[in-house]
Amino acid sequence: MSSEKDDVKAPGNGESEAESLTDSNDDPSLEEDDTAVVTDEELEQAGKKLDEAASDSGDAETSSDEDGAESEESDADEDESDELSDEETEEEPGQMSLLDHLGELRVRLTRAFIAIAIGMVACYSFAEQMFDILMKPMIKVFQDQAAANPILTPEFYQDFGRALTQVLADKGFAHSDQMQLFMDSLQQALMQVTQQGHFQYTYPAEAFFSHIKISIVAGLFLVSPYVFAQIWGFIAPGLYSNERKWMIPMAVISALFFTSGALFGYFVVFPFGFEFFAGFSTEGIQFTPKLNEYLSFCLKLLFAFGFVFELPLFIFFLARMGMVSSAGLRKKRKYAILIGFVLAAVLTPPDPFTQCLMAGPLIILYEVGIWVAYFFGKKEKRHLKKQAEAEAAVQAELDEVAAEADQEAEKV
Repeated sequence: MSSEKDDVKAPGNGESEAESLTDSNDDPSLEEDDTAVVTDEELEQAGKKLDEAASDSGDAETSSDEDGAESEESDADEDESDELSDEETEEEPGQMSLLDHLGELRVRLTRAFIAIAIGMVACYSFAEQMFDILMKPMIKVFQDQAAANPILTPEFYQDFGRALTQVLADKGFAHSDQMQLFMDSLQQALMQVTQQGHFQYTYPAEAFFSHIKISIVAGLFLVSPYVFAQIWGFIAPGLYSNERKWMIPMAVISALFFTSGALFGYFVVFPFGFEFFAGFSTEGIQFTPKLNEYLSFCLKLLFAFGFVFELPLFIFFLARMGMVSSAGLRKKRKYAILIGFVLAAVLTPPDPFTQCLMAGPLIILYEVGIWVAYFFGKKEKRHLKKQAEAEAAVQAELDEVAAEADQEAEKV
């Protein structure tokens, strides 16, 4: 009886839950407040916003990581570039703007003109001696022509000496034994008078300005090493550091070549050229050169030959820059010969004789320039072979370093 009563009194689980729910619903303390209820749509929107915020934060983190990596890479690249720039500072040519170049040109020209003025002042004291030296080739031509075509022949002096000796002996002249010495001295004196050429000038100050002009030219030759140093100094900013050390030797060599060309013109070209020009004088055409024209002619030839003799140095400069090679110069030899004759026609007076006298040395100097390019040019085969071998050795060293770095990375 007791067990049945217990079964009846003990409710099942379902019944107890139902009663608890009904009790809770009936309990006024458990009733819902009037607070706002969040809907499903709002929950979805909030979830989307959270997802977007999370994605943005992830992107920001990844971007910050990437920016950090990029900044580190950029810093590393900058460090490497700084190291490379420090290493290549001595090899890279200088960077200058157009105004900087113009300012540098003005400074160099000012220094050169000041040096020439100083040289002119130093040489003006010797202007008369230099004037005589410059006139000497033409006077020598006059003397040679007078000796070849004498006004009085040696036979005239011999007959005149015999006749004069007889007349003086009949008159009781006691020094007949010295008549031969007298006639020889007379012959030499008259020949010197007839052989002395002379120049004329029509402008009153022409002789004075001729001395000034000669002093300027002599001063230029005197300070030519400094002038060429200023020229090479203007070119120096465009050269590499290992090429700038040749600036002073090149200036000295340029001055030597320039002076050698002028001396070649004076000692070789002037005698042949003046003799050729003076050979056109006849009995009806007397050659009497004008001072200003003769001086301008001589100075023009001196400067022309001086600049022509700079051709090997010009070829050397182009060969060192890699712009020409000996093989290319040999292939263009026929064009060089043509250009040589054209240049000689421009720089010399309009006659074929002096043109050939300049074109010949110009062609010879071109051949010298070919050998200069062969020994010093960057585009020569042996130089290119050495350069390729050096580059291959450097590349092999870089490959070894990279392989060692890869092995160390694999070990780590």
